[in-house]
Amino acid sequence: MSSSPFRPSVAAITPSRRSPRRRWHLVLLAIVALAGVLFGTSLIFTGSGQRTSERGAPAQQAVPPTPITAWPGPDNTGVPPGTALRRSGSLALRIDGQVITNLDIYGCVSVHARNVTIRKSRINCASTAYSVRTYGSVVNLVLEDVEINGLGRNAAAVCCGNYTLRRVDIHNVIDGPRMGSRSTIVDSWVHDLVRVDRSHNDTLQTTGGSDITIRHNRLEPYNPSTEDPFNACLMIGSTTTPVRNLLFAGNYCNGGNWSIGVRADLVASNIVIRENAFGRNYRYGVIARPDQAGILWDRATNVWFDNGEPVVVSG
Repeated sequence: MSSSPFRPSVAAITPSRRSPRRRWHLVLLAIVALAGVLFGTSLIFTGSGQRTSERGAPAQQAVPPTPITAWPGPDNTGVPPGTALRRSGSLALRIDGQVITNLDIYGCVSVHARNVTIRKSRINCASTAYSVRTYGSVVNLVLEDVEINGLGRNAAAVCCGNYTLRRVDIHNVIDGPRMGSRSTIVDSWVHDLVRVDRSHNDTLQTTGGSDITIRHNRLEPYNPSTEDPFNACLMIGSTTTPVRNLLFAGNYCNGGNWSIGVRADLVASNIVIRENAFGRNYRYGVIARPDQAGILWDRATNVWFDNGEPVVVSG
């Protein structure tokens, strides 16, 4: 009689001097071997019962294909280690081309001039408004290697446009930067938001503007201690004006009711969301309204952080 792969051999079921316990052990091993054939997995059980791979190495749990250290964090944002800082109060910057370096600012910063740079400095601002605010005809404000500590009171870290943040560490704020026209945030880390009564905390937010770039940042609204996802990594709406030419690329994002919040009032064109890695600590999903007019969600390159597989979304 021909043997079926699903039927133990005659020798395995013929009474012999083997004990029933031994016979069941052999049957179990046969089932495991068959499962390996069916599912493409070859496992070996050592005498101690430890599961190993085909080559004898202990089987490992899956690890993220790209480690979290590939994105900005405590080692490469904010004031570089060893930098000596001088204490300062609040600043009102009114000179074009002014460069501020190596300050420990206890207060807030208002910028009224063009081409101002703040570098290698810490801003500790307890205002219920903004740590850094641009006014009037300001263009090309640059914050580089800066830490912003909102001291648990700051409504938003930076407002409202015509700025670039590079390697900036933002924390202890209700909201991260508010992004208007000509806003760029790269290689920065926004984390440890502060929940207050009726707050809808976002690591980044825009209510309108054009030429906005958000590239290679680590955005973490989720609080693991309280399991609070907060509101969004990026909130996009048109409360003030339409949103045009926004790029969200190469970022790590974990948390939010929706990790990417898209308001129903959004009037948009050329919002491109691609090459991002998403965690799973959200409340509802990764993106609200991905098929809304003006949004280009790249289904192939927006992936899960933990396994690198594309995030499947529905409109």
